[in-house]
Formats: sequence, C-alpha cells, structure tokens
Amino acid sequence: MTIIKFKYPDTEKSGLARAVEFETLRYGDRVVVKTDRGEELVKVLDLYSLEEGSPEKFEIDKGSLYEVIRKSTEEDFNRFTENQLFAVESLEVCREKVKKHGLPMKLVKAYATLNRERIVFYFTAESRVDFRQLVRDLAAHFKTRIELRQIGVRDEVKMIGAVGMCGRICCCKDFLECFDSVSLNLARLQGLPPNPGKLSGTCGRLMCCLKFEEANYYIRNFLPDIGETVETPEGKGKIVDINVPLEVLTVELETGGRKQFSIRYFVTKEQWNEYIERLKEKHEDRFKCFSRPGVINDNEDSEGTPEPTE
Repeated sequence: MTIIKFKYPDTEKSGLARAVEFETLRYGDRVVVKTDRGEELVKVLDLYSLEEGSPEKFEIDKGSLYEVIRKSTEEDFNRFTENQLFAVESLEVCREKVKKHGLPMKLVKAYATLNRERIVFYFTAESRVDFRQLVRDLAAHFKTRIELRQIGVRDEVKMIGAVGMCGRICCCKDFLECFDSVSLNLARLQGLPPNPGKLSGTCGRLMCCLKFEEANYYIRNFLPDIGETVETPEGKGKIVDINVPLEVLTVELETGGRKQFSIRYFVTKEQWNEYIERLKEKHEDRFKCFSRPGVINDNEDSEGTPEPTE
C-alpha cells in the first residue's frame, strides 16, 4: 500500500492520500487529490510503502484516506493559477460584504478548489461571529458552495508567513507541521529568562522553536548544574556555563582560567545513547497531526469549530 504525504495549498497543513499506481512520485511533485471539498492540486512531501496493517498501527483509518486521481497536467496548473487570482478577487468581494454587514472579523485568506466546487474564507476574530447572512450573500454572488472558517493567530501566521526575530521565516510556515503547546517551563529549561514579552513570536504567542528544541535539552537531565564542582581532564573546577547547542561546558579551573569541555565527558555512554534516541524521536515521522482539508488542529489556538456552510 502506497501513501503520499501532501501539503494543502491553503492551510499549509499536511494530509495523507492513497497513491495507487503512482509509486514513482517524488518530493515536490504536484498531483490532483480528491478530498471532501473537491479536486485539489497539492504538493507531494513524501511517499510511504506500508505493509498491510500498518495504517491501523498509526491509527489511520484506511477508509478515510483520500485518493490521488492523477499527476498534474498543464491544464491543472493553469486552472490553479487562475484560481489563485480568483481567490484574491473573492477576498476583496468578501471584505466589502463584511463591511456592509458590520461584522467584527479580519479576513486572512481565500481559497478555491480546482474546479471551484467550493470557496473557503479564513478569518480571525476575538469571539464567535454570526455570519449566516454573509454566507448567503456570498453564495448568491459566486453561485457556488461557500465556507467560512475561524482560525487562531498561529494558524494565520502559518498561512500567510512572517519573519521571526531571528531573521528567518517563521518555523510554522517553513517546516513545522504541528502546533504543540508551549510553556514558560521550556524557557527555563533552555536557560532563557521567563519573560513572555521577549519570547513571543510574530503571532504574539510563545515561539514554536522553544518546543521544537526541547529534545535537544534532554541532555540537561544528566549534566551537573551551573556552580557545581566537577572533575575535568585538567583538574577540578566549577561549571560557569552550559551551552547545549554547541554541546560544551565552560569550567573555571581551580588552577586558574576557564576552559571548555565536551558534554560527553560528563555523561555515561548509556545516558548519551538515551539522549540520541530522544533526538531521533524528534525527527521521526509518525504520521502525526495530519489534518482533513481546512481543519485546524485541536490546540489552544483553535478559536472555534468549523462553521456551517451554504
């Protein structure tokens, strides 16, 4: 059984689909997948050959998997490009109608399926919004199925992209597939001041990289604390700094001066192997957080459930 992992063009989330007779697909290929919303042109992220019974092992219902219909054609590409321009125009139309109805909502993005069976509008709002009349107006204008979805601030940044304080594209937009819960305890673990103002990302929430790098700091469980006296190859000394990313400890020697030593010197072989296994788990793909089309992951940032459509 061959399964592809693909990226939805609107939410930037990942999904799964059966790829019967498409075993030659590779990363970056574009294919047309039949989803609950209609036909969609998506990007292939990975290809898996699974034995019978493997989907159940990963809690995947084979009956709920989508199907790859075909490899994308030039006609599909042209239609997808036209739909992108159409979505921009649709967003402007929706903005005018939102203003007309005086609704307290901020439109983020519009998306149309390949054959325009459905147009989806994503928005943020401080509370739930009654937009039933807005849906009726949009359906009458576009003559197709309309869907409005309220999303969280983290989902908004993942959709439209932004630059973090590090100067790089935000992790959620660049490579992260899941939104995990982030707490200030992670900052303390990494030796950072627990100040939300300095640790918040573009979305205003605690930065995702704090959670992503958590496994790297698992080694701290086995290392001595700053201020402890330790034995080094050059004599006794006091630990003054621990740099986990560089995997070095800075020790102030009793004989004078400071010197850096590899953290491997201060842990056992079993502890180091346990640390390496934890890092492998961080990068292992366990088919987690694959979402249905347009569905926002269940987390503290999901503001509301999928809204009714017309």
